[in-house]
Amino acid sequence: MTLYGECIGADTQARVRISSLVGNGCEVEVESPQLVVVDGELALWIGAVGPFRATASRCDRSRLMLRFEEPLDPKILDHFQSV
Repeated sequence: MTLYGECIGADTQARVRISSLVGNGCEVEVESPQLVVVDGELALWIGAVGPFRATASRCDRSRLMLRFEEPLDPKILDHFQSV
């Protein structure tokens, strides 16, 4: 399942593809790799749902692993798994 959203950091924002969404985090791929999304705190919007506060760790030039500050409610996960 791939979802679309946006990561918003202190100095930047970028459209992302979201995969491996689970209660405590997900993986995101920045759609335009030239937009730099740095490691650290950010907010993730999944479509129009959010913001979800998270900490990002870079995997490579365009991919980040996000760990949510608070686990997602199971109802939110159910909603996106049914999309």
